Amino acid sequence: MRAATHQLTAPTRRRRTASDAPLRKYTVKMSGWVIDGIKNVVDAGEAPSASAFIEEAVRDKLRERRRAKLYAAYEEAANDPAFCADVEAEMKAFDVTLSDGLK
Repeated sequence: MRAATHQLTAPTRRRRTASDAPLRKYTVKMSGWVIDGIKNVVDAGEAPSASAFIEEAVRDKLRERRRAKLYAAYEEAANDPAFCADVEAEMKAFDVTLSDGLK
């Protein structure tokens, strides 16, 4: 008799990945040394294809840009006295809630 191999896991929320989207063709021009570098990476087996390597590099750069924008927004909020006062008030409200009913 075989043991059950199913595991119960909580449903997770997935972000859309590149594999979820259909591939589309997009033509770009690059310096020769960049193209040679990409070919060297693929020839060395460090990437499955030039397209995959370029897509990964672009995705990384887009992620970096989104992160920079987010950190800039954090910085702006940290320098906003009204926002900081609001956060401080919320923290004090939680302190009261956390100690409610405790000895």
